[in-house]
Amino acid sequence: MEVSMATSSYPTSSNLDHSVSDVFLTNEDCIGRGWNLINSTDDEINKFVTPLITRVRVLYLQPLVALVGILGNLAFMFIVWKVPHMRNSMNIILLNLSVADLLYLVVGTTERFFNVLLSPVLGYTIFFGHILQCLIIFPLVNFVTFTSLLLVSLISVDRYIAICKPLQHIKMAGRRQAHAYVRLVWVFSLLLALILLPSTMELLTICFQWPNTEKYENFPAKVELCNSRNDIWFSVDQCVQILPFFIALILNLFCFVKIIFRLNMRMTSESTNEKSQHDRQVRRIQRDSANAATRMLLINGIAFFVLATPFHVTSAIQVIQRWLIAWSCQCETFKNLSILLLYINSAVNPFIYGVTNRAYRQAYYSVFYNTISKSSDSRISITTSTRSQNESMNTHI
Repeated sequence: MEVSMATSSYPTSSNLDHSVSDVFLTNEDCIGRGWNLINSTDDEINKFVTPLITRVRVLYLQPLVALVGILGNLAFMFIVWKVPHMRNSMNIILLNLSVADLLYLVVGTTERFFNVLLSPVLGYTIFFGHILQCLIIFPLVNFVTFTSLLLVSLISVDRYIAICKPLQHIKMAGRRQAHAYVRLVWVFSLLLALILLPSTMELLTICFQWPNTEKYENFPAKVELCNSRNDIWFSVDQCVQILPFFIALILNLFCFVKIIFRLNMRMTSESTNEKSQHDRQVRRIQRDSANAATRMLLINGIAFFVLATPFHVTSAIQVIQRWLIAWSCQCETFKNLSILLLYINSAVNPFIYGVTNRAYRQAYYSVFYNTISKSSDSRISITTSTRSQNESMNTHI
């Protein structure tokens, strides 16, 4: 979660230069955390100030990404609701993925925007108040982050079983089963989010004494943030986020390789076994429909991990940096890029569906074209090819 990156960047009395650590304060009002920066240099003070690149990302780039992602995810939800043929088992999972992505974009972007807008101090996280910010918003962001990860993994495993073990998949496929799997994902994600709750549930106050210059006259004397008094929870927070991600990454890579290999094998065997021209045409239509769905889901899964991996690599670097004091990573640009990619990850899925799969493109076109040009008609008519592709997805997914 992004807040753990921000608050963990605060210096401590042990990892600053001697000249700065000498002015570390103990103040009862600030729970033993305060900094006298009156005689500090700008470079030393900048360790406590939100960098310009972070402000640009949070105040301009993330809202733009969020707006595009919110519209895209809402559009996908609308077509699944409006088009009966789109309500297959796979789209049930994709619909829940859109819900998780939508929550992440709305809550994460709003929380960061106001906190960075209203305070120049790094790590300020209490604009919405202790209860809402520390006990609801941060756990909710963790909750939907885990949900997205597990839903993408569920899609990959489902595709692997459908392609590599089709007889076993027949017993597992269906809308009822899809709903059951999705419920399990939400419950398990909630448990993981609850494990991280102690890392942000406490309200900490940090006091600052800024230099008596015009540049710092509007800087706050106190900053409140959601964190834990016990530093061990920072490592717990990072590990609980990092380990499930890399376990899921390995699992998904295994599924991707097996699926691609099996599809290539299947195409070779079908080309040698089909005898009549009619058989070849029928098999080709079925194969193309199934492959289109699989290709879309593969691209979606690969894009998810390509966009999310930099953030988790950065988190791993921070854990190492936290415990190996002698080693310091000056990678602010990479941190901001990795977080921005995380938001892009939640925004891009509906566009991948439309670009990589003709059935989804036609569904988008049919719904929004008919909504605009035939607003009096409440029922949407789907083309024959769209229906056949979605029926094929129900069969093969």
